[in-house]
Amino acid sequence: MTLKYILPVIALTATAVSAEEYQLFTELRADHVRVSGDKETLWSLDGTYFFDKKQTLGPLDQFEYINKVSNVSASFARAYDDNSYGIGGEYFAENKFVVSASHQRLGDFDVTSLGLGYLISDDFIVRALAVKPEGDDTSFQFSASYNHQLQGNDYLGFTATVDDEFDFFTISSKYFASLGDDRFISIGAAIADNDGSTSWAAEADYYFSKMTSVGVSYNKEDSYSLNAKHFFNQNWALEAGFGSNADNSDLKVYSLAVIGQF
Repeated sequence: MTLKYILPVIALTATAVSAEEYQLFTELRADHVRVSGDKETLWSLDGTYFFDKKQTLGPLDQFEYINKVSNVSASFARAYDDNSYGIGGEYFAENKFVVSASHQRLGDFDVTSLGLGYLISDDFIVRALAVKPEGDDTSFQFSASYNHQLQGNDYLGFTATVDDEFDFFTISSKYFASLGDDRFISIGAAIADNDGSTSWAAEADYYFSKMTSVGVSYNKEDSYSLNAKHFFNQNWALEAGFGSNADNSDLKVYSLAVIGQF
């Protein structure tokens, strides 16, 4: 075997060895909000269990753009003396059809959703979602997600969503790439139109290694955030962040989260 064939094999072997696999994801988060002297701490606890292992793309918090693994999830949050919770899940049948369901209780308000989807290929999925808020009519949303695979684990992903009356649509994209030497970058952007009112948001994360990253975000309303995340080992990470608004310097949000992956 010549050298030009040996080197790609070595590179692929190194990638396989460095990849981690997880099935359970948990996060405990506290957001301390300050607005003009008023203070409030918002608490949330989230968990998702996948029925098969999810393999990382290098960084310990980066996975494939289109999920193809059945899962269940649950969440709880307390904010401004109100409790909220949610449960949900996705089931992939024969690696083609996907059925999803969720129920959320936001204070005294309930929202239930049911969805159907079809995985046209590993890189293309279409979905239909029915959303029923308590005391309101059912609305329908349709979406399509496409993953354009680049070199190695690098990819460029797109998702488009529209409602049944075409009053609302969103287009989002994400670019993930290895920069070499165990460094990575992730860039995301989204634009939405709600009955003529347009909004947009962008975010970027830079990975010094697969365990340490920093990130920024910004949107049309001049809200911005800064965050840093570090995995102390393969299972536990700490994330800290700060957010504010360029037009309202009295608004400040300090965030701290403990993340577990198993």
